[in-house]
Amino acid sequence: MNLKEIRVSRKLKVQEVSDYLCCLPSVYSRYENGKREPSIDILLKLSKLYGVSVDYLIGNDEVIDTSITEKEAAMISAMRQADERARQDAIALLELHTVNKKI
Repeated sequence: MNLKEIRVSRKLKVQEVSDYLCCLPSVYSRYENGKREPSIDILLKLSKLYGVSVDYLIGNDEVIDTSITEKEAAMISAMRQADERARQDAIALLELHTVNKKI
């Protein structure tokens, strides 16, 4: 995570961020310099302040798309309305046609 880069891009001073976090500027400077790990509470506050996700703050660049398409939503709706036998048949059919994706 590069907290200093984010802070500078937001035109904030160390004192302003440390006041927001209710900590000493020296403590926040240690977060920026990697000499101290921020707690989850601090990460959540920084996420809100900087307008970025906690994942972004901790350097998790992998983005997982959790949205669903209209077809997937229709399948879920149909599945919920189907009887148990139809659900099992649908799952079995889909599993037969599963495509192995390269990761």
